Amino acid sequence: MSLILLVEDDHFVRDMLTQVLTRAGYEVVCAVDGAEATELLMTIHPDLMLTDLIMPKKSGITLISEVKNKHPDMEIIAISGGGRLDPAGYLDLSESFGAAVSFQKPVDRSALLMAIDLLLHSKKSVISE
Repeated sequence: MSLILLVEDDHFVRDMLTQVLTRAGYEVVCAVDGAEATELLMTIHPDLMLTDLIMPKKSGITLISEVKNKHPDMEIIAISGGGRLDPAGYLDLSESFGAAVSFQKPVDRSALLMAIDLLLHSKKSVISE
């Protein structure tokens, strides 16, 4: 079973995504912001991180940059509803820092699960070769 680190400050979105991911067969560990995610990453080794971008304490952009420096092989998906900028601006920025895929909120559940499956499947294919 693949482990996903879900980083989301909005508890409604976090709960909904946790349900979607667990129903799809993934093990999910949650963090409420980038700072908590950084602490968790000292003890867990997820296969994929799904992170919001606009959060207190440490933004998703900062988190993505740090994670890619320490764990370059970790797959990352970014989600955002926007902030001062249009969500597309934040999502483009997240991809330039290392997110493989990005989604605007509200997230299309089917598209998210398809992206996760593709990222994790391609990672396993590379490892087994």
